[in-house]
Amino acid sequence: MIRNAVTVALMAALLAGCSLSQQKVQEVDRRVAEHQETEIDCAEVSDRCAMASPLLELARSDAREGRHHVTLVEYGEDALKLRLHLVRAARERIDVQNFILRKDVTGELFLNELLAAARRGVKVRLLLDQMFSFSDAEYLTLLTMTHENLQVRYYNPTFHKAKMAKHDWLTGLACCFRRVNQRMHNKLHVVDDLVGVTGGRNIADRYFDFDTNYLFKDRDVLVFGATALEMRHSMDWFWDSPKTVPVQHLRDVAAELLQSEPDRLGEYSAPQRLEGVVLDAGDAALMKQLFVEPAFEVERLRYFSDRPRKLAFENPEPEDDVTEELYEILVSARHSVLVQSPYMVLSRRAREVFGGLRKENPDIELLYSTNSLASTDADTVYANTHRHKDIYLKRFGFRMHEFKPFPVDAPDFFPRWPELILEKKSGVKSKSDVSGDNSTIPMPAPRVGLHSKSFVVDGKVAMIGSHNFDPRSEGFNTENGLIVWDEAFAGRLTELIRRDVEPQNSWVVAMKPKNEQAETALPAPPHNGDYEPWPWGDTSVYELAPEMHALPPSDADFYRHYYPMGSFPEVVRTRRQILVLFLGSFFFFLEPIL
Repeated sequence: MIRNAVTVALMAALLAGCSLSQQKVQEVDRRVAEHQETEIDCAEVSDRCAMASPLLELARSDAREGRHHVTLVEYGEDALKLRLHLVRAARERIDVQNFILRKDVTGELFLNELLAAARRGVKVRLLLDQMFSFSDAEYLTLLTMTHENLQVRYYNPTFHKAKMAKHDWLTGLACCFRRVNQRMHNKLHVVDDLVGVTGGRNIADRYFDFDTNYLFKDRDVLVFGATALEMRHSMDWFWDSPKTVPVQHLRDVAAELLQSEPDRLGEYSAPQRLEGVVLDAGDAALMKQLFVEPAFEVERLRYFSDRPRKLAFENPEPEDDVTEELYEILVSARHSVLVQSPYMVLSRRAREVFGGLRKENPDIELLYSTNSLASTDADTVYANTHRHKDIYLKRFGFRMHEFKPFPVDAPDFFPRWPELILEKKSGVKSKSDVSGDNSTIPMPAPRVGLHSKSFVVDGKVAMIGSHNFDPRSEGFNTENGLIVWDEAFAGRLTELIRRDVEPQNSWVVAMKPKNEQAETALPAPPHNGDYEPWPWGDTSVYELAPEMHALPPSDADFYRHYYPMGSFPEVVRTRRQILVLFLGSFFFFLEPIL
């Protein structure tokens, strides 16, 4: 035992000791300082040649008068336009914090917009989680050398590298499992301490409706006024954390910096398919229409964020426990709780809370909107969802809806849908790979998955953020988001979630009928030829039959209105089905990190 402890301690020391020496850091910083651009291409110091913005005008007014406005950002393309517009409108500073930034067409556009702002004289900070953001040391070197106003840092880089080899992963997990698994899942975009954006979106094609193979249906919230300053302070907390490292201090990036000749990023030209977004982001009237006119004036809101060193605080004070704060809102529910999350692997604390709600109020509505196996990007996580379905339905009484991979309302969810179909037919592909994608199966349209993380309590309180109600969100990942106490805002979010669970967009998960119910139950439809690898399971996915009206599973006529679709409808590869069952049945101990 002692020997094992020593081994682990030595490996942990190795992990911590992989950083550059102080001498090497100084050498790298000197080289960067010598070759970085310093010139400002804007003569107007007062506004840094910023674009006039109705969003910043409203934010300044709110900050002066103590008001609060928030806007739901439901469409991916609009979310990209919003981010580009805010970058162009910035006069002093831009702070961006994200779990993922891919160097695909939208990611590269965003990076170049940040660089243009830096060259105008705006201070730009970009903080990314190391594990899933781009790891091209050469590109990071060029990015670092561009301009002194652009700073890039990575959170919790294992072995202080941008790119990890397979043996790095294995070594890191062996020596420092919890440390390596702690990831910065926060999403944040703040401009001039006046406007902030948070929610579920990362920076990549699939979040902004530009991936022709797979799209995420996600959600942001735009915040005007004083709360944006609180969001920036949260960014400061992470930026200054010991877990955060400037990218030029990563070993592979530093090696590239010191070994290669100084160079500059080449001129950037947006692809033709992005031209509409680029133009719209500069249209002040359109930005007002999209983001100012639909804004809700609210009396009360709160931005929340975990500590940067979440695992260092095993027993945090209640005010520091983000998860507990969210659950305090949930336990206040009297009539309904609507939750939308891409994953349904409830943590122990979540089970306690939802179990308590059901016990105190047997009639309370607990609705959960999540992914099906066919729509998810994380098969192994779904394995644990499938393993617990009977518990979620019987013990907690959830009305559980699984999102379809090709929802009928997709053209409404994604305004670029016609263009995406044409782009797919012409062979346009994203640079971003998607886990679990059936890439060998011809699909006439992009596959769709849920990624939004939201809830509404009693139609009065709403949360939009990065937090999933799973063990990762509570024990490993740092999370953030916005809580809004406002009936009109909560009512709009309720409408959006309920639309997502309508029969044309989602299946219903229910217990299989008992003997007396089975006598009148609808048989499986003739076209449903999906292989059912686990016919003895207690649950099934159900599809509303034509000309029938929707019913809850508790209704006596439910099984006469819905077709049983088996466990995994529209999943073509039986390999995926078997994988799900195998992982869910035999690797349940992985549940806390999935």
